[in-house]
Formats: sequence, C-alpha cells, structure tokens
Amino acid sequence: MSVVANAEISTGEGNETRRVHIVIDGEAIREILPGESRLPRGEQVIDADGLLVIPGAIDPHVHFDTPGYTEHEDFTCGSMSSAAGGVTCVIDMPDTSIPPVTERAGLMAKLRVINDMSVIDFALWGGISGNAFRTNSWRSHIRSLKHEGVVGIKCYLLSGMPTFEHLLPLELVEVMRRAAELNMVLGLHAEDRDIVQRRTASLQVAGRRDAKAYYEARSDPAELEGARTGIAIAQETGCSLHIVHVGSAAAAAAAIEARKKGADITLETCPHYLAFSHDELEERGAILKTAPVVKTKDDSQKLWEALANGGIDFIASDHAPCTPKEKESGSIWTDYSGISGTELVLHYPLSDGYCAGRLTLARLVEVTSSASAKRYGLYPRKGAIVAGTDADLAFIDPSKKWTVRGENFASKGKFTPFEGREFTGRVVRTMCRGSFVYEEGKGVTVPPGYGNFVRRIG
Repeated sequence: MSVVANAEISTGEGNETRRVHIVIDGEAIREILPGESRLPRGEQVIDADGLLVIPGAIDPHVHFDTPGYTEHEDFTCGSMSSAAGGVTCVIDMPDTSIPPVTERAGLMAKLRVINDMSVIDFALWGGISGNAFRTNSWRSHIRSLKHEGVVGIKCYLLSGMPTFEHLLPLELVEVMRRAAELNMVLGLHAEDRDIVQRRTASLQVAGRRDAKAYYEARSDPAELEGARTGIAIAQETGCSLHIVHVGSAAAAAAAIEARKKGADITLETCPHYLAFSHDELEERGAILKTAPVVKTKDDSQKLWEALANGGIDFIASDHAPCTPKEKESGSIWTDYSGISGTELVLHYPLSDGYCAGRLTLARLVEVTSSASAKRYGLYPRKGAIVAGTDADLAFIDPSKKWTVRGENFASKGKFTPFEGREFTGRVVRTMCRGSFVYEEGKGVTVPPGYGNFVRRIG
C-alpha cells in the first residue's frame, strides 16, 4: 500500500478544502483519513504538502486517430500529452479511425490496435454515420456497440469526412429514437448543413479564401439552428442528447431552456471557445481553425458564465492535431480544421477559471472530471476521490506560473493557439490507478499499454 499524505482536496463546497491522507491499495483508493490522523506504519508515503489533489481529469472528446490517420496523432502520443496535463482517462471519438467505429467489427479492430498503446485509461464512443445508416443494419450495430461498452453514439449534422458522413435530419430522428430505446446518450455535432454549405459556396464564388470568410460561413445562426434541430428531435424521441463542442452562446441558451422543460440534454465546451473569438481567428489564421468556428467575445463571456453556473456541464478538448503543412495550404477552406488541446484541457480552466476566480474549486472538479464521468457511466470508478474508486489523481501546484510552448507537447501536434500564453497552476504529477504516469521533470513514467479500456457501466 501507499499513502498520499497531506493532500488538500475539495470538500465539494465552493473553494473549501480539507487536508487528508489518501490510502491506496494497489490500483484503488482504500480509505480517506483525516489530515490530523497518524499515518499508517510501514507504507510508502507520497508527500503532497502544498499541493491541491483533485480527481484525474477526464477528456471526453479526443481524436487520437488510431488506426488510420496516425500522421496526425496516435494513441500513444495523444495519451502521453493527456497524462502531462493531469488527464487520467480520455474518451476517443469514432470517426477519425479506419474503419470508423460504427459497428462491433470496427470497435474490435480498433481495440486490437490501441490496447497496447495508451499510457492512461480510455473509453470509446461509437457512432452512426450517413454511410452506416444506409446499410440498413445500423439498428443492430447500435445494440452491439452498447453491449461492448461504448459511452454513447456520435452523429453529425455536418461532416467533411467521406468515411463518416453526416445524417440528414430525418435520419437523425430514426437514430435518436433507437438510442432512446437502448437508453444511450447521443453526442451531436450540431451545425446546420444547408446554412454552412450555402454561405461557403457564395464566399468561394466571390474569391474569398481568408480566415474571416470561414467565420462568416459558420457563424450563427449555423450552430444555433443545428442545436435547435437536435433539441427538437430529442424532445420528440425522448433521447438523451449531448451537444459536443458548443461555441455558440445562443445554442447553449436554447439547450439550457429545453432542459428546464424536461429534456435530457447536456453540453460541453472547449478551451478555445472560452479563450478566443473570430478576431484572433482573423489575426492568426488556420492555427485557430476549428469546427464549429470560434464566435464573438460576447459568446465567450456567456459560455464562461454558463460553465460556472452549471448551464454547460463540462469541458472537453476536441483534440485533433495535424501536420504543420496541413495548416498552410494557402486557403482557409482547405487548411486542416482542428487543434492540439488535451494537454491544456485541465490546465486552462485551472488557470483562467479557478485561479482567476471564474470557477470555484468544486466546480473545477465537476467540469474537468466528475460531470463527464457521471454522464458517460464511468462514475464513481472515475471522477471521484472516495474509497473503492480508481486511484486517479492530479497533483497541482496552484501558484506555479508557466508559459505554454507547443514544442513541449507530448502530442504529435506541436502547435496551439495558446502559444506563449502564461498560465497559473501546473500539474506536477499524474496518478492513474495507483501508479504515477507523469512527473514533472521526468515526463511520462509508464510504458505504452499501461492504460486500460474502460467500459460504460449500465
């Protein structure tokens, strides 16, 4: 056994903490002792004096691109980057791998490759694409994916991937009805295809290739109308809906209002939507190109407010890096869409949220760990510091200042829109299932394959 001594952990109320000793037996937390109690004799002691200790973060939206697109990222490098950021479990998306995870065979093929690659634990999304929908066997595929433990079903209303096409609204109705029958969460990329395609065509005909044109093509009401479509179908079918990477304050507000009326809807946003607007996109270009697009400063402020007050449930990175050359095609339309984000998914809300006074410590724990664990059936095994759970811990020096440098990322993606930005608060050690997987100054301390596949409970 080992003991994490003198750890300051959240009480779950505001910024209140309590000093405790966390007794770890193998991979799990055995008990939590009051900080004034005597340490158990003969055990390995890990002194956490002066540090905050919170549940290991969960990044519930990553694209680690294995197998199939590993020139962009792979599961080993992506998971190493996560570990360096205090993340102990990721949930990988089904669309950026070949074959995509739209049936059991694709899931098994993916697991055979990635089981020996990750340094932290991982769960997986399944999905239903337009391609899969037209096979007419998608209903049985959803059931088999649920049986194998995926956290939910991912769908797109707008997709640029030929291997994972979007669903038409009437097709989405059928998929959400099936998800409701199976009591599964459906994760939706909510942008209105007709609005975006019509605007894009008009701007391209006009010869526009600049970053502002990309914003103009995908600014609201594109995301708002996509969200409204998903919300209306969720209300009709009774499906549990999760809207991914929300960048529109209006879309968030529409979902929050529907939830007040009884709809089972949750939301995530990403650090780039909280930190940047289209002004930075126009200035920096494709380095900040994502889908959905970053919106206005007012959107960012309202998203922060919703994250703080519980309107937005949690934060995710939408980690999707690429090679530098793919961000420099000469046209914003063909520049790759996506950024390297998993290493900052805890660090950003820690710095600009908790340390800046926007989030309480209790809320920081919720938005980076416990809320997504609960939504996706991983709680309390993940997302909590209580007896019987996995010993997943992030050790944080809350006063340490540091500067973001993409070249230091463990990810294959060495670029970030946060380049050169000073953060307050640094993860100095990351523990996954009782073993340190990352230590500042040493880097990742376990071999690929240490991480386990985590199945949804229920």
